[in-house]
Amino acid sequence: MKPKNGKEIRYINIQHEEAASLHSNTDAYQASMKERIAQMHKNRQTLHSNNYVPKKSDDECYQEIMSACKRFVDVPTEENEKFLADTLEKYNMQLYCYPCSEISDDKSRIARMAFNGFVERPMENTLSKEVRDRKNKPWERLQTKPEDYDLSASSVWDVFKQIPEFAAVEDKVKKGLSQYGIDPQKLAELNINDFCFIINDQFRGSNNIKAKVFPESYKAKHTKRFIKENEQEFRAGLLAMEGVRADYVEALIAAMKKGCTDLTKLPGYNKEWDNQPVVDVHHIINVKDCANIKEDGKNWANVDDYENMCFIVRHPSHDAMHLIEKMMVEFDDLGNFVKENIFANVQTGRKFVYRAQPPEGVRCIIGFNTAIYDKNFLGLNENTQTNLPKTAEETQKNAKDLSNKLSRNNNYHVQRKGNTLRDRRAAAKLKEARETYGNKIRA
Repeated sequence: MKPKNGKEIRYINIQHEEAASLHSNTDAYQASMKERIAQMHKNRQTLHSNNYVPKKSDDECYQEIMSACKRFVDVPTEENEKFLADTLEKYNMQLYCYPCSEISDDKSRIARMAFNGFVERPMENTLSKEVRDRKNKPWERLQTKPEDYDLSASSVWDVFKQIPEFAAVEDKVKKGLSQYGIDPQKLAELNINDFCFIINDQFRGSNNIKAKVFPESYKAKHTKRFIKENEQEFRAGLLAMEGVRADYVEALIAAMKKGCTDLTKLPGYNKEWDNQPVVDVHHIINVKDCANIKEDGKNWANVDDYENMCFIVRHPSHDAMHLIEKMMVEFDDLGNFVKENIFANVQTGRKFVYRAQPPEGVRCIIGFNTAIYDKNFLGLNENTQTNLPKTAEETQKNAKDLSNKLSRNNNYHVQRKGNTLRDRRAAAKLKEARETYGNKIRA
């Protein structure tokens, strides 16, 4: 069934009234989680490995999850829902159900901008007639001053300013509006792209597409905090993955301390790392679901909080986290995304969506069997010196001994390229180190 709004609604006989984590045996699952958390607190360990799960390759685990997702999407019955929930729980994920809340695209877009820390320059055909005309016809611009603009007249800016960093650039926005001579009486008619255009114009510098607006993006800030609090656990977890190189792990950690998680975007990237795991920063409650954040005085803007972040290996772990969404989207004839499909209860007509999320308290997922828990969630002080499981400690030590030999070279990839004599010497030393150790540091 496809109503006028373009969304395909699949009616099923499962009724969910509020956001809930779904399990085949809720009591048993919660009891096992409490026992796990209590044991980790007792041992001062935040790194957890599902040793009871049969050893499978990441690809085999991914195929199993994909099969369970397809089974539920194709035939959305209670039995298949429970089967999917059980499958996800084996691999450090949970199945959640959210009421389908209509939220303006403005909120999710603005939250994403804050997360990334930059504002893209919109296409001209997305601007309102007021802004487009003033931009292209300078002779028609009004003679205005920044103080002529009362931004409270704009419902769009009211959304922007709920992000503190955007509220802090309000004077810049007023200045931009004045420079283009925008009519102060037409602020209520301006759309989100108009404000993106003005902000981008004020901050873009030499970049014609993306303008860095925040001194530091939420993503970079959270990355620095995560690695500061979990460096040894993160290193041990990655080194336990099959085929992970010690030099890559050390380079990644060095980059994360500067707020970056993707080494492929940095100068000096080593092509030998092409098969190494890229780490993403994942929103636990999806940006599209931010209307569901209503607890303890929080709202949609808190979707970018550190507590809503999970650091996760892109493939296949992060891809698996979004499998349900990927299977539940609609595309037009040209392959462009149109709408996400939703479910509705056959008895009540209530609409809702399904999401895969990490278990409560998990701050990082490495592969399908390893997770790092947040210290505060485990009842540990942030400054608590945590322990590693014995096997992880041995793995880390063996690889770290060799990594230390390369540690002096680990900063090259978070610096800009240069052509000074010092830079050329550093590059020569790095090349020599690669040739010397390149064949010795595979895990």
